[in-house]
Amino acid sequence: MAAVPRLADIPRQLSPDAFWDLFGRLEHAELDFKRGAPADVRDTIAAMAMTRGGLIVHGVDDRRTLVGCPLSQNTQDRITRIAGECGVDVQLLALSVGELELTVCAVPEVRGRIVTTPDGRLLRRVGGDSQPLRGDAMARFVREREHRPGEDEPLAVVDVSAFDLAAVNQALAADGRPAAGRDDVERALTDLGVAVAAAPPLGPRVLRAALVLFASEPRGHVRGAAVQLVRREGVGPGPGPSSAREECAGPLADTADCCLRFVAAHTRRFELVAGSRREALPEYPEPVLREAVVNALGHRDYGLAGATVDITVWDDRVEVRSPGSLPGHITLENMRTEHYSRNPRIMRILKVMGLVEEYGEGIDRMYREMEARLMAPPAFAATAGSVTVTLRNRMLVDVEDQAWLSQLDRDEVTADERRAVVAVRRAGAVAPRDLRAMLPDADVDALLSGMVAKGLLSRVGRRGGTRYVLSEALVRRAGSPGMAARHRRRETLLDEIRRRGSLSTSEAATLLDAPPALARGLLNELVGAGLARAAGRTRARRYHVR
Repeated sequence: MAAVPRLADIPRQLSPDAFWDLFGRLEHAELDFKRGAPADVRDTIAAMAMTRGGLIVHGVDDRRTLVGCPLSQNTQDRITRIAGECGVDVQLLALSVGELELTVCAVPEVRGRIVTTPDGRLLRRVGGDSQPLRGDAMARFVREREHRPGEDEPLAVVDVSAFDLAAVNQALAADGRPAAGRDDVERALTDLGVAVAAAPPLGPRVLRAALVLFASEPRGHVRGAAVQLVRREGVGPGPGPSSAREECAGPLADTADCCLRFVAAHTRRFELVAGSRREALPEYPEPVLREAVVNALGHRDYGLAGATVDITVWDDRVEVRSPGSLPGHITLENMRTEHYSRNPRIMRILKVMGLVEEYGEGIDRMYREMEARLMAPPAFAATAGSVTVTLRNRMLVDVEDQAWLSQLDRDEVTADERRAVVAVRRAGAVAPRDLRAMLPDADVDALLSGMVAKGLLSRVGRRGGTRYVLSEALVRRAGSPGMAARHRRRETLLDEIRRRGSLSTSEAATLLDAPPALARGLLNELVGAGLARAAGRTRARRYHVR
């Protein structure tokens, strides 16, 4: 699909070939051809105004033949009158194409209000057609176009006993407000911004957001205010057999906790030692799971009656599906850096209660947390009716290495640096050529220089014998596998160097009954620590007391 030019950028005279090169021959959401100025142009104007705006070129028939439609007084009056009946201000341009005169009508996108045809139809551009919206689709569109989300729907009658008082008071405390009793619930909801004050005798108008956040049983008031969870065996395709099911509903914070408990119960947890500590490492980073669940609950479209958030746990992934399309200007391409909240009232309470990070940082945090453990990044998919995030348990390193990496600063150590320190940790020492084979797309020289500057690695040896080992500072901070045993082996080698006067790599390997690479790494650590010095090259290299 060719991008339509701006009206100001269209030359006033074009050859036929230049015209088709500029506009293209296919109609789409932002381009329509008309033979003249027929009455049905009102449909196109109204639909474009409610989509992304666009251009209507008058003087081109359905066979894409240039037939001409000069911008006469009659043409101008007819088009502007039709546009005025729709409440849209259009701009017109006279265009010469070869020997013919055409008229170009620029239709702006209209936001903040609804544009209909004179007979009351609400249309949207879909491809090259102007199609009507009906039923729920019309209601959702009107809410979003008027910037009135489903959370803002006022409720006719609400019994204050429907609210979980503990949940309300938890939010009040987090917002620095005094606790409320049962008689003060409506006042508390108004203070929290989920009810709107009204003149007596009506009292506050409680909004749907209040029930979503604080109702003990929200499903009785908001259809679909729940999460359906299922554990399926295998990896698909197809639904696959299920081994467990649960439905979570209640105050929103409790619902999120219920979801996380289900996922934790149906995914793996690894017990291991990281440095000097024993810890349990979940299969998926808990901050990522929490962000995915809370985002689904906080950003879903609560105007979709009956639709629930769905969470599916597979052998290789967790899928979290949220009802509603991507909100506002958010796209799959900009969602990591841009922010737009469909439900700002709900999201404000979740932020006050510490359930979400700073606005707009949640998606980026998910990426960073997965990257910190060298796991596959989260994958997002969007349709007109839902948004799904998929977390996969695919790992570049094993869980023991992930536990060790968890002790590093996740914001200051890049993914390539993490892979490099894991390689050094495993081998004891690596040469630049080893990292080039492992990271073919990286600038290894710059990578190693940066890691030395950050205090992650130490350089030992020169020229062809250069190796990189974990820095002493990193070993002290994060430890190393079998660190106590490694220190004992280093002491054994240092004692033997002192006894013999010097030691080769092969002699060290025989002494320790270890692979030469491990022995070389330990000897280079002694050099890096200033306890030994290396003399000679490659196989003739020997290590002496400094």
